[in-house]
Amino acid sequence: MQPSELAIGNEIKRLVHLIKHQNENYFQKGISEISDYEYDQLLKRLSLLEEAYPHLKQSHSPTEALGERPIPGFSLVYHQAPMLSLAKTYLEEEIAQFVTRVNKILPGSSIDFLCEPKIDGMALSIVYEQGKLVRVVTRGDGEKGDDITRNAIKCLPFPKTIEDFSYQSFEVRGEACMPKAVFEALNNVRKEQGEALWANPRNITAGTLKTLDIDLVKGRSLAFYGYSFYSQAHPCATQQEGLALLSKLGFATAPFYKLCSNTTEIMAYIHYWGQHKDELPFGIDGIVIKVNDLTQQTAIGMTSTSPRWAIAYKYQPDMAHSILEKVTFQVGRTGVVTPIAHFQPMALAGTMVRRASLYNADALAKKDLYVGDTIFIEKGGGIIPKVVGVDVTRRVKTSMPIAFAQICPACHTVLQREEGTVAYYCPNKQQCLPQLKGALLHFAHRKAMDIDSLGPKTVEALCKAKLVTTAVDLYTLRYEEMRSLEGFQQVMIQKLLSNIKSSKSKSFDKVVFALGIQYVGETVAKKLALYFKSMARLQRVTITELLQLPDVGEKIAQSIMDYLQDPFQQAILVGLQKAGLQFAMQEELVLHSKLPLASKKFVITGIFQQFTRQELIKYIEQAGGTLLSSISDKVDYLVVGSKAGSSKLAKAKTLAIPILGENDIARLVL
Repeated sequence: MQPSELAIGNEIKRLVHLIKHQNENYFQKGISEISDYEYDQLLKRLSLLEEAYPHLKQSHSPTEALGERPIPGFSLVYHQAPMLSLAKTYLEEEIAQFVTRVNKILPGSSIDFLCEPKIDGMALSIVYEQGKLVRVVTRGDGEKGDDITRNAIKCLPFPKTIEDFSYQSFEVRGEACMPKAVFEALNNVRKEQGEALWANPRNITAGTLKTLDIDLVKGRSLAFYGYSFYSQAHPCATQQEGLALLSKLGFATAPFYKLCSNTTEIMAYIHYWGQHKDELPFGIDGIVIKVNDLTQQTAIGMTSTSPRWAIAYKYQPDMAHSILEKVTFQVGRTGVVTPIAHFQPMALAGTMVRRASLYNADALAKKDLYVGDTIFIEKGGGIIPKVVGVDVTRRVKTSMPIAFAQICPACHTVLQREEGTVAYYCPNKQQCLPQLKGALLHFAHRKAMDIDSLGPKTVEALCKAKLVTTAVDLYTLRYEEMRSLEGFQQVMIQKLLSNIKSSKSKSFDKVVFALGIQYVGETVAKKLALYFKSMARLQRVTITELLQLPDVGEKIAQSIMDYLQDPFQQAILVGLQKAGLQFAMQEELVLHSKLPLASKKFVITGIFQQFTRQELIKYIEQAGGTLLSSISDKVDYLVVGSKAGSSKLAKAKTLAIPILGENDIARLVL
């Protein structure tokens, strides 16, 4: 072998190893170490080398693989027909070449191309037989994927039964994604709870659908957009006809698709959405172009990995470079320590950015960052700035590598790391100032004790003056001791004290949420309060009792037990009770027992005419009812709308649970 070929062979081995490493991170761990663009460039370079030197191509090359390998814990299902990936390009000239190639294969034919947004999510196959949902399967390696039906039913809005008997057995393929608004709301909750922010909606979509912990799936509202309909009994003639049929059957489809007849029209569509993609409710990373006519698709054919009748044009990521000035370590409310990259300010996707989360110790180590590095920053999902690469060729030899902190940057306590987790945390809850401040701000949150005047600056001043260290101290504050604090005017102090006093009347469920128990959000706090009715009863709870509550899994239950058994937190509970906070649901229970749906438990399924789903939930709860997520012998009523889940209906009938329509609910209340 010639030396040049030896070098090329080594480069092929390096690329194969690197791409497989990135595949493992993305498909198995939900981690994106590099951007899609960087990944695609690696794959393209490997493909070109393999074409030029086919005798050096390795067996099981990633250029022959279509997707991820199966996840342990999920059943493996073979697709009825392969789920091929699309050929991708970032170059406009390759779109023109694609159109020319298609026209050469079908000379003299009139060819339309259907263009639609390429949703940045996870490809799924949904199969129905006799009008009933059979399974939901991931793309997997294209030939076979994971059966994720259980998770999909919990968080994806698609019909579980088909009422149109003309279409009984068929397959729908489409993209699952997390809407931008949902992603931002969940990240805001994580920020309030002191947890590391998620990088992008796509990763959390995959993580939600492929997790074995069903408790994580609940509360994560995903979307599903169908893009293909397959049925031997009722084949569609065109892609456009398939999209119309999907809408008729109750599936969402990506909006604003367009039929184009030539390269000029296709590129105009691509350019338009390149400028307006941020207006869509979901993230897109490009445009998919398909030959519209399915007979023409068959004539054009496919390769072993992708159809020849389609191509995906991918937008260049919103990326820029800057100089890394330093990495600091931020302590959250729960003690979790997050590394933060600080770099020279720059404009990125319409905003000025100067810092980005590096997530955790493992992610920081993999970046291999040095002070002064030229780093590349991208907005993950068009939302969250993240460091996606480093230009090592510009690295100054005298610069120093950045290592994760070993001690808390705030209180200098040695950091700890629980086995099986990626997060380091500071265990010093009693004296670590960022944790104390975070706990106070959470306590004062409008959904908790609603102490409106207690913002970050006020908390900072009170802590600095050592007037407040825990929430208990808020209720012993006096006007005289705050007068000397800078910026504390008479009106402001009086308003703060008045708001603190008013917070004593907040209901018990608000108090439970305000405690800031890790993983206990507003919904779980409300269920704890309604179920156990008092703090005294909650403090005697067992983990077995906790696990009986809807939406409470082992992780949440253990966190509650850890909190209640912590002497530091026990002292806070004693102080809050002495301060006069509501430690029972006594008054609420008296009122609650008189409500028309008191003590009744409901499950709802389907789409409703008079209410949105959230309006119906609120209507039932305001009338005293309790919502459960699944059918069991504890349920009093199943409320059914159109396109209701067949499994819930069947189980309700088996258990002889009364089935109501939305009008029946109104009659119960009246």
